[in-house]
Amino acid sequence: MLSLNGKWKVTHVPYCSPIDFILSPSFVPEGWLDAAVPEEIHRTLRNVGIIRGNVYGKTEEEELWIEQADWVYHKEFFVPAEETGRQVLLTFEGLDTFCDIYLNGILTGSHKNMHIPFQTDVKDLLHFGGRNVLVVRFYSPVRYVENRDDSEIFSITTSDRIFARKAQMNYSWDFCGRCVTVGIWKNVSLTAVDSVRISSHYLYTKLLEEDSALLHLNIDFSTPDYDTFSSYYVSVNIEKDGNPVCHISERAADCSVLEFSLEDPILWWPRPYGEPFLYDFVLRLEKEGQILQEIRHKFGIRRIAVLQEPVEDGLSFQFAVNGRRLFIRGANWVPLNTIYTDITDEDYEKAVLYACEGNLTMLRIWGGGIYESPRFFELCDEKGILVWNDFMFACGIYPRDEEFLENVALEAEAVIKKYRNYTSLALWAGDNENGQAYGWAGRPYEFAEDPISCRILKKACETFDPNRFYLTTSPGSPCGDLKGGDNPESPYQGDSHLYIMSADPGIRSGRDYGRNYYKRILSYRPRFMSEFGFICFPEKDTFYRYNFRRLPLSRENELTEFLPFTREFMEKNDFDSAIYYSQVYNSMALKYWIEYFRSLKGICSGTLYWKFNDPAADCAKGGIFPSHMSVIDMFGQPKMTYYYTKRAYEDFLVCCTEKKDAFRIHACSELTEEIKGTLHITHMDFKGKVILEKSMACTAAADSTTLLAEFPGCTFAVKDKYEEYFRIRFDTSGREYENRYFFADICEINRLKLPPAGLRIRKASFEDGNIRLYLYTENFARSVRLRLSDRSAGFADNYFDMDADSEKIVCVIPDDKGGLEAAALIIDGINVSSILLPLSSLLSV
Repeated sequence: MLSLNGKWKVTHVPYCSPIDFILSPSFVPEGWLDAAVPEEIHRTLRNVGIIRGNVYGKTEEEELWIEQADWVYHKEFFVPAEETGRQVLLTFEGLDTFCDIYLNGILTGSHKNMHIPFQTDVKDLLHFGGRNVLVVRFYSPVRYVENRDDSEIFSITTSDRIFARKAQMNYSWDFCGRCVTVGIWKNVSLTAVDSVRISSHYLYTKLLEEDSALLHLNIDFSTPDYDTFSSYYVSVNIEKDGNPVCHISERAADCSVLEFSLEDPILWWPRPYGEPFLYDFVLRLEKEGQILQEIRHKFGIRRIAVLQEPVEDGLSFQFAVNGRRLFIRGANWVPLNTIYTDITDEDYEKAVLYACEGNLTMLRIWGGGIYESPRFFELCDEKGILVWNDFMFACGIYPRDEEFLENVALEAEAVIKKYRNYTSLALWAGDNENGQAYGWAGRPYEFAEDPISCRILKKACETFDPNRFYLTTSPGSPCGDLKGGDNPESPYQGDSHLYIMSADPGIRSGRDYGRNYYKRILSYRPRFMSEFGFICFPEKDTFYRYNFRRLPLSRENELTEFLPFTREFMEKNDFDSAIYYSQVYNSMALKYWIEYFRSLKGICSGTLYWKFNDPAADCAKGGIFPSHMSVIDMFGQPKMTYYYTKRAYEDFLVCCTEKKDAFRIHACSELTEEIKGTLHITHMDFKGKVILEKSMACTAAADSTTLLAEFPGCTFAVKDKYEEYFRIRFDTSGREYENRYFFADICEINRLKLPPAGLRIRKASFEDGNIRLYLYTENFARSVRLRLSDRSAGFADNYFDMDADSEKIVCVIPDDKGGLEAAALIIDGINVSSILLPLSSLLSV
């Protein structure tokens, strides 16, 4: 294989203008830019200073000229004479999007889909042993579709995105600004082919028994007319730690489908339910003892099912892995950058590690972005994170003409074949919210006839990946003839998306949005929550790096309508307070919802909060900020909410939910053994005075939610709700589990009367490259935040509260152990005086 990555030349030309002069054999590009393919055009322009990067205050109009122009890429290359074969395949793994491809001045093909490869045989066009020129002409993605009939489509944003098989969010979404990408965004290569090839394969676990696993392998071959298929053999090896545990060799003509058993298999489990064990799978194509093709990848043995069984007044929607029913603890995933060639393997590794440490079991790849990198799936396989994958359609009604639907069918086949061998992939969903979009367009009952999600994608999954569950749309109600089946948003079956985000019930101020009060969730009993969330600003460091000029924020109502008291901060440009309280709102509200859904285990079978991450992006036109509603911000920094959701997703949780005028204490367990202990309910003030304490012996059942106690709200004789709170603690023989609740609601959380905490470091040590802190606080310490100066680190806990006269041990794990003697550890909080600990004082001990 000859890689054609690397240095290309690129320039812009007017839309649809002739480029015959560029295709001339004598043409040499002058004044063109260097592009390091794969590289999207915004990255190229940014590298040479023609456009700015992601900064607050940049307008959408600054870069509209990029999407209005055509872009031409030019590559000179040499092909050695010996590289020839019966076929020579030119492969572009990703072209974004509408383009023509020319080799040595001859049109070799056109492409209209950024999500799938382009491949063609160019043997007859190549100059072997000489100079070759490859030209790709990209048409303006917006001009290309500007005259399309939009009478039958619908979009919650702009209609131009609906006609293009591109990442939909790049046309602007609530969390990112418009950045319509163009260019060669994946690898380019030439491959000489002389023989039969394996074009795709499908390996899956057909059956699990007590001491064996039955595996199936389907193999597709490309068989050129000039070759004799009968002389080829296929060999299959499955290895464990480098040692073969299964070997098969068959004539290729006889093995389009292979079936074989593995004795005493080690199963793959999602975290934290067991080890995500992976075997090595090796597939070889051989002829006369010579290996012509070898395919290697990891593979886990497991069975995943989505159970839809009668429960309460509807159907369940529950994932089961290897027969064990799970309560899914997860989040939604969006691309890490709006410039997709800026995303590195290291970015994926860091983000997936945060997901593991954040106690996630599943990530949902949202349908408005891209089909993610193989590295993402490899990491999820390795770490044991299940993947829910939407097809890339979102919030709209798409064209139904034959050309568009043929393009979709090609996309579906290519995408399914590319990803179906990843162990972590648990579910395909046809789209994000297209079922709802028909309702928004006033055509709610037409979705049942949607040709994309209801026919093409469904058929593709049945044909190419029949062993995975296909959900027509998300949210979706799969069983149309049962209760809720006519409503994709129904809580009675399938999955649900719900956003009621006001922190203020709107009673005292007479506002009319009490219906959006976040505590109204208590009347909702969903089967599976695949989207819900609350907005907030990013971390301080990210906020001020992005808004480096400290410009006033526009569209402040996006926050103040949900958290009214922040209006004062916004008007004064008091960004520190706005950042802090927006994060408190997001954290407390998400915690409230997650705990409620976990208390419904048996009815509700999982939560995927919106959302895990945000892309590096510009601000949406009229938006307040590009990074909101995520727990990891646009520059990869964990917010306060990350630690709140991490704690809410622990394997064992004690929590309090409200029911009318009563409090209910639950133990929510994903553990396989019951836990006996003593439940303590303590009403106290911020200085540590105990007002009321109740204790009782309790048993928390295994793998379920147990109601430990219920008591009326009048149990607490609250004198000042701004000075008092209550704590629940479940003491067991091995560990204490605790949680805290304020009597003040989120809409008035700024009115807490917090005394100075008096927090101090009692002891600090440096052990095995990590920092171990022993903290003590005299009074209640609120939102204690730890960070290292000018470097990143992992924290066993962060943004935590401490009771008066209490201690806490926290471990800090620096990402880079070098040069720590120049760094410092900083501790602060809303009522915690800042503490700076030079690490040199620890390293010298």
